[in-house]
Amino acid sequence: MSRTTRIAGASLVVGVALTVSACSSSGTTAGSTAASPAASSAASAPAAPAPSASPSPIAHTLTKAELQQALLTSADLPTGFKKSKPAKGEEMFSTADTTTPTSCQPIADVAADNAVIKPSAAVDQDYPQPAKPSQMIFSRLVSYPAGDAEKAMTALKAALKSCATYKSKSSDDGSITSIRVAVQPNPSQGDDAVTVDATGDVQGHPITIRLIDIRVGSSMAVFGSIDANGGKALAVPAQLLTKQVDKLKAAAATS
Repeated sequence: MSRTTRIAGASLVVGVALTVSACSSSGTTAGSTAASPAASSAASAPAAPAPSASPSPIAHTLTKAELQQALLTSADLPTGFKKSKPAKGEEMFSTADTTTPTSCQPIADVAADNAVIKPSAAVDQDYPQPAKPSQMIFSRLVSYPAGDAEKAMTALKAALKSCATYKSKSSDDGSITSIRVAVQPNPSQGDDAVTVDATGDVQGHPITIRLIDIRVGSSMAVFGSIDANGGKALAVPAQLLTKQVDKLKAAAATS
């Protein structure tokens, strides 16, 4: 299932949940599905990404089991959040759609199993908020062979310099979505980071997804957040980012 299909499905599920909630005065937690970059209402060219941080001395390539151990636990989460494992095929970052022009492909490729620069291992976890069913946060931890995490970040930053807009073709049904992107300030965690708001129309409504990609040595923590009600991008709590980066560092240091 492509990312575009997943975000459309998430928006539909949340819309139904909100309708039920309004009628019954009881909240419903949205399922953990998601999708392709959709964009910010700003159509201007993205600003230049922040310079890369110093290379990390941690170069160990984590295994899938080690990534699994590095996932956040319930005790790591801010109040109001839960953790959930997406069903197979419903992971937000598993499959990259195809971009036009092809120079924008690294944006869609981030952490995807079918990316040009493929991760060697990946695990997924989502963070729903039962009290706020329209707000969804998705994450993926990936590890790369030595040097490839840096290459993937370099390719992403190069694409963002020229890709203020692009078209994304779903690998499911061939549908095409116009995407607008805007580079945002990066978090201070990790060895390198990129934050992008991507906006596109889903079922006739603009949806913005915030994508945060943080490199920690040969691994990456990737987060995507959306509010299915549309409007502004949904911020990812700093606690999630900091805790996840710390756990990746610890996993690499003890391997």
